[in-house]
Amino acid sequence: MKITSALIVTSAMLIACLSISIKAQEAISEKPQSKESLLKEPVSKEAVSKEPLLKESQYSTNVVIDGLSFPKSIEVLPSGVILVTQRDGQLAIINESNAQSRVKVNLPGLYTKGQGGWLDVIPADDFDTSSTLLLSYSKGTDSENKLVVVSGQFSSAFGVTNIQPVFEINTVRDTPVHYGAKLLSLGNEEYLLTSGDGFDYREQAQVVSSHLGKVLGFTITGEPLANAPFPESPYVYTLGHRNPQGLVITSSGEILLNEHGPDGGDEINRVTRGDNYGWPVVTLGVDYSGAQISPFNHYEGMVNPLLDWTPSIAPSSMAIYNDDGFTALKNTAIVTALKTKRVYAVPLENLRDGSIVKGAKLLLDKIDTRLRDVAIDKNGDILLLTDGEKGKVIRISPVN
Repeated sequence: MKITSALIVTSAMLIACLSISIKAQEAISEKPQSKESLLKEPVSKEAVSKEPLLKESQYSTNVVIDGLSFPKSIEVLPSGVILVTQRDGQLAIINESNAQSRVKVNLPGLYTKGQGGWLDVIPADDFDTSSTLLLSYSKGTDSENKLVVVSGQFSSAFGVTNIQPVFEINTVRDTPVHYGAKLLSLGNEEYLLTSGDGFDYREQAQVVSSHLGKVLGFTITGEPLANAPFPESPYVYTLGHRNPQGLVITSSGEILLNEHGPDGGDEINRVTRGDNYGWPVVTLGVDYSGAQISPFNHYEGMVNPLLDWTPSIAPSSMAIYNDDGFTALKNTAIVTALKTKRVYAVPLENLRDGSIVKGAKLLLDKIDTRLRDVAIDKNGDILLLTDGEKGKVIRISPVN
């Protein structure tokens, strides 16, 4: 039986009333309660491994670029040019001969507090002929800010110019966290955008009319996608998300998303139009104070994750590996993490409906730093973007 919107909202608001605000949490040092008591659903596969999947003799590392100030995303263009966005509107450009340039992109109303800033960039579907990029960033002030998407024209000489509005979420907040902001092309000039719950607005993830805690769908002209699952809120593609980060599409057309849980309960989900992924009615984690957020680890009408990380790894991004460079990684999701400072490999064949994979295999042991994003270049090398005020791009190449 399908759960009603009214019941979902009522449950979410009750949970929100019992939760602790972001300001109160900062003052609490109580240890979290055991997560095992919450994870009652059977875990059918054990994919945790302390041994890295790649031995050090199988790969080499080198720094492509460093000196990046709070980098947020990395993108490889069809030509092989690498783009790195930085929080304050700076763009690093690395061409195929490794020549580098850095330019400032003027993003109207750019808001850079907390987790905000210029958060993602992807080429538009017609990039080869139009040089159009799509950019997501946080816009506004401390008291009123939100996520927006704009388009711009790319050139190696000038960066991104002719900025034009495409889409803005309909819900403002006064918190500088949990933006999501990952962009994905579905083809045919249709796109998805992840939108976080703003932390203090977690109940909004279950309110269909709100754009917080959602995956949103739009066209290059800013219109909602056809056949919207929620006609009363046509931009909403899925709901019930906390802080969705990595967003990818596989060669078979499956859309996968990873997202931050609270303390525990980080997830990978298969994204299906119209589905509800449960937050905050359902979670396998607890609040940062140790308080229980919800008594439910499953709820009828809400989708279970394909993979759960408890304890949390803080997954930051994801890329699908299907190249020949690392044959052991064929058809694998590469997942970067902030908290554990590691990169993980998730074989796609392990992600099946009806079971929850516990954890993921460590990809390699040489990297031990906060990782913000990951991409695969035209040669099949893995590009890791590190986090923080002195970020860099590290290239992982196979050794034959």
